[in-house]
Amino acid sequence: MADQRSHTAGRFSLDVDGYNVGFLKKFSGMAMEADIVANDLGPDNVQKKHVSNIKWTPGKATVGIGMGKGMYDWIQAAFDKGYLTKNGAFTSADFNYKAMSRLDFMNALITSVTVPKLDGASKDAAYFDVEFEAEQVRWSKGGGEDIRGKIGPKQKAWLCSNFRVEIGGLPCSRVATVDSFTWKCSVSADQIGIFREPTKHPAKVTVPEIKLTISSADHDAWAQAAKKWFIDGHHLESDEMHGRIVFLDPNMSDELGEVELQNVGFKKFSDEDNEANSEKIKRFAVELYVEKMKFKLNSFDS
Repeated sequence: MADQRSHTAGRFSLDVDGYNVGFLKKFSGMAMEADIVANDLGPDNVQKKHVSNIKWTPGKATVGIGMGKGMYDWIQAAFDKGYLTKNGAFTSADFNYKAMSRLDFMNALITSVTVPKLDGASKDAAYFDVEFEAEQVRWSKGGGEDIRGKIGPKQKAWLCSNFRVEIGGLPCSRVATVDSFTWKCSVSADQIGIFREPTKHPAKVTVPEIKLTISSADHDAWAQAAKKWFIDGHHLESDEMHGRIVFLDPNMSDELGEVELQNVGFKKFSDEDNEANSEKIKRFAVELYVEKMKFKLNSFDS
């Protein structure tokens, strides 16, 4: 027993489609789970229980912009409605980075991608939260190999404060924050009698709304556009806008990537709360609906 020591949870790696996800901050999920059916029996007040279906909980990964080609291609295809199924593996290691256990997942579909809150005052590194569901997961004992992969330089290039927003022809140089938003795709399970593990298929896609806070220096231009939209009735499809949320290099010029926004319109236009003798910068808030998003990275670690 003295030699059977536990190991910490801070040494792990994730591979998708044969490419290492170099900047993996956190990972969870892919647990074995069963649906339990209870039988109520007349002669006894004890329920008899048994397993009906088995399933795997979703995998959840927090990844940086240096995510590797496998993860990037997977996310991009999901936004483009390509719905790629991917195979991969999550490996846990001991203190010396030697593989102790491995979870292989097969035919997985991305179900959500969360973009972090972008804030000009932030000092945090930026990460995406990616969730996926796999048809099959298999556990195996690690072979003791070293899991340390090549960590590229791309992740250091992006902070939550390095961004630019473009919405139609409206002034966006004073956008202070973009709230976190999550693109989602629900997955339907095809339960077939002779198989214990169902196949998974993409279903409904939910494109999130975008909320911006903007310096009051640009209030008039946005207020006039909101008046035309809400009051004057200029909110037909031909009046919708296109835009981008751009991830920038620390020089605030080079574009690392973007989320393209298609068919954008106003949902809400409002001032932030006013407070006497406040030292806060005066800002207003805009909520926008979006019909379609596209995800693109110009630079990522392979």
